[in-house]
Amino acid sequence: MLTNELIAILFTLGFCTVFIGIAVGVSTIFKHYKRIHYMKSFTDYRAILEYNMEKAYEMVHKENILTYSLEAYRVDDDDYDKISKDFVRLVGKLCGPVLIREFIFLYGDIDNYTFNLLEYFSTRYENDEIRNTALEQITDSDIDDQFPEKS
Repeated sequence: MLTNELIAILFTLGFCTVFIGIAVGVSTIFKHYKRIHYMKSFTDYRAILEYNMEKAYEMVHKENILTYSLEAYRVDDDDYDKISKDFVRLVGKLCGPVLIREFIFLYGDIDNYTFNLLEYFSTRYENDEIRNTALEQITDSDIDDQFPEKS
């Protein structure tokens, strides 16, 4: 009687171990093919992400950065941190939760995904044409004031 119960328990444990092993194997294979799919479709995903990042940057720029740019000022560090976090949140809203999960899977984890978004934001901010033009105009007018033309 005891041996039959012991055999049943061992059989059940063996069956569960095999089943779990198969499930883990299938899951690993699925993740592998999913990653290959993302790599093959990387340009499509990147285009979608860039479109949404551009749109989010334009919105954040209009609301938070434009006044600084027109006056040729840099955003102070505290405001820059807040604005960059708003940018990341806005990209998330524009893409939606399903795409965000796919981007996080594509980039490996949320830190790499966020790093890429912030790198895009800082590059766009550093290359702000409006601020650069306003700064050049201010610099040119300062030079003209210091060295007026003789007629």
